[in-house]
Amino acid sequence: MLKLPEKSSGQTGTRILLEAMSNDKVHLARFILDALDGKIIDSKTEGARTPLISSVLLPECQTRSKFIEMLLHRGASVNCQDESGRTALSYACEKGYLDAVKILVRNNADPEIVDSWGNTALMYAAVAGHSPVISFLVRAFKRLGLQIDRQNKVGNSAVEVAKFLGHTDCFYALTSNSKKTRGNDVT
Repeated sequence: MLKLPEKSSGQTGTRILLEAMSNDKVHLARFILDALDGKIIDSKTEGARTPLISSVLLPECQTRSKFIEMLLHRGASVNCQDESGRTALSYACEKGYLDAVKILVRNNADPEIVDSWGNTALMYAAVAGHSPVISFLVRAFKRLGLQIDRQNKVGNSAVEVAKFLGHTDCFYALTSNSKKTRGNDVT
């Protein structure tokens, strides 16, 4: 029997896993993970994206949720970063996929991880105007002191970006519990 080199089989396995995910083939994805003893669970593809990050980017809600749950259940690192420092949570927030955000948070995703530009998941939600995601994050991490005023490398915070872009619902979701910004208007 011909045995492929370890690196080659991992790359092939990752490619097949990602293909199975994009085609909603849960059984094939499980088979690949089992056959490779889960060695590819946090493997990285182009852009250093993990299968978990790729699953978050799936367009269909049910498919996305199935694969996120499966990968996390099998030990995927919820806070693994790609080459830009982005996590699965930051991509879910940017896309406005509240279902994915909830699953990731339930599995200990850290909303304070910054990417190479200093942006957090909250910043991506604010830029894209996803107020339900922002509301959820603010509520979920209220006791832990989510830093809504944290600035990225160019000096912008999620609050400032939401205000500047006219994302009124996002601005209010970010500031509704903050006494110092209650008097400020978005306009």
